[in-house]
Amino acid sequence: MGHISRLTGYAMRRKRLFFGFLTASAIGTAFNLFTPLVMIEIVDLVILGNQLDLLIPYTVLFVGLGVFYAIFDMLGRYGSAVSSQFVIYSLREELYESLMEKDLAFYDQNETGQLLARVTTDVSTMREFLYWGYRVLFIGAAQLIGTYIVMWSVSVSLTMYMFLLIPVIFVFIYVFAKKVRPVFLSARNQYGVLSSVLAENVVGHKVVRAYASEDREADRVERENRGFLDRRVQASKLEAFFQPMLPSLFGIAIGFLIYIGGYAIIESLDLTLGEFVGFISLVGMLVLPARFLSWGVGMYQRASASGDRTFYILDSIDEVMDPENPVDASGFVGAVDFHNVSFSYRGGSYILRDVSLHIRPGQIVALLGGTGSGKTSLVNLIPRFYDIDDNSTVVYEGRTYRVSEKGIVLIDGEEYKVVDGYVDIKGNILEVRAPGKICIDGIDIRQYRLNDLRKRIGMVHQDPFLFSTTIRENIAFGRTEASLEEVMDAAKAAMIHDFIMTLEMGYDTEIGERGVTLSGGQKQRLAIARALLANPRILILDDSTSSVDAKTEMLIQKALENLMTGRTTFIITHRLSTVRNADLIVIMERGQIAEKGSHEELIASEGIYNNIHQTLTEMELAASVSIDPFVVTKASGGDNDE
Repeated sequence: MGHISRLTGYAMRRKRLFFGFLTASAIGTAFNLFTPLVMIEIVDLVILGNQLDLLIPYTVLFVGLGVFYAIFDMLGRYGSAVSSQFVIYSLREELYESLMEKDLAFYDQNETGQLLARVTTDVSTMREFLYWGYRVLFIGAAQLIGTYIVMWSVSVSLTMYMFLLIPVIFVFIYVFAKKVRPVFLSARNQYGVLSSVLAENVVGHKVVRAYASEDREADRVERENRGFLDRRVQASKLEAFFQPMLPSLFGIAIGFLIYIGGYAIIESLDLTLGEFVGFISLVGMLVLPARFLSWGVGMYQRASASGDRTFYILDSIDEVMDPENPVDASGFVGAVDFHNVSFSYRGGSYILRDVSLHIRPGQIVALLGGTGSGKTSLVNLIPRFYDIDDNSTVVYEGRTYRVSEKGIVLIDGEEYKVVDGYVDIKGNILEVRAPGKICIDGIDIRQYRLNDLRKRIGMVHQDPFLFSTTIRENIAFGRTEASLEEVMDAAKAAMIHDFIMTLEMGYDTEIGERGVTLSGGQKQRLAIARALLANPRILILDDSTSSVDAKTEMLIQKALENLMTGRTTFIITHRLSTVRNADLIVIMERGQIAEKGSHEELIASEGIYNNIHQTLTEMELAASVSIDPFVVTKASGGDNDE
């Protein structure tokens, strides 16, 4: 009942509406239950008793009961529909807010298609239960109880016979629920897998077509689709087997009742023809609540399975949280310090190990290193997309090991105890290092409110994400209250204003999903304009000039110069011009800082950077020689770099 009771809690937020439609359904059921009693009187008094003067009043009463039943049934349906819509509205809103507040670790563990399926299809399944499930279960139970009460008033002996069906009904419901729930849950999970595969292929359709992989991906989709079909067929098979069984039991019961009642009437026992007809009618009315209970159990199990998946989003605990007493960030300057920072994804191998850096406000820091060296992980820690490890650490033979809460270091299956801040590992007395921290302006970033921190940090990625809205709305995404003049000033500084003015709708131009109507360089400059308008104190640039032509690179570089002015900037790049102009160059290798210093200092040291610099210089020279001057001139004439 856990997830369904939580769902009921949402419905109880509008108690008058919730209890209103249940009350209307109960009143409608009561009117419906009186119709067999009227039928008894019509048969015994009017037809057999020849009291024709009662025919019209009883007919009117019979019709009136039917009309009132229809009215209250309609009110119950309308009330349940409105109540379910309010609940789903609230639930979807909370789910969206929860998803937006999740840290990146949550998205690392959950596929986008799965999450979308939970927010859309699973929520719709719960809405179906809210609309139908409550009503059919409530009406089914109410009509079942009410019918037995009315039957008792007609014939005690026949009702006692019908009581034998009650344990059969509950055994049936229990067995059905136990069988069908895991099947529905499996089907919902498989639907999430199918949604993920479909989402990947839709978003990555260019890659699929570029590698002529349509057939392979179609087979993959067909395989997951077949898996979903098999599970749904299995669920349908169970429903098809179980749901007709209850009505069949009542049909058999009616057959026995016809024999017993007919015998009683023929032998002139204590049963009138009208009572017999009315009782058979009441037994027939038990078929509907039996069906309702059967349907309701199926809906309940589907909704419960969907609730497992949906409430998982709301219940998952974020690793990155706001502090209880956040500090004021209004005086943000932008001095960044890494103090012995180590980082791993969920307790795995360390991605960063003992990183220490001091960056003054307004400095430009260039990060160099091979794939997997930790550059991106390092900059993702600054806006707290992830939090650094809280464990103390020990460095042994070049590797970093975490100290458990019990003061134990585990190395190759052997445990070593920490004593007074030191640990003896095979005769080596090693000092335990305290957990690291990242500070901005001397304050641990975990003391800032997340929104305050991130509003002061701008990011421009290699493949910037743009929304399928207008150019103006994309630039003003971080400052929706910005005026058109402010948006235009940002666009001018980002070297994109002239291009925007060539468009028919200018800043009101819709750019399509993810900016598909724009070239790579244009998207980069829009992202730079967005960062400029947000006016962050700290800036993170992830290889923002890769894969563009010479003219576009020049425009982006100029835009970046405007953007970086007066801001603390971290640049992940392999462009020599950018690296040379950096105030501090940091060489990352296997999660550690291998070298750091200015361009001149690192060249003079003739270390790793000097080798990288020579390699990049040779690569750029080779690239410039291999380019056809005519092609460069032709490409430079326009603003389309794709």
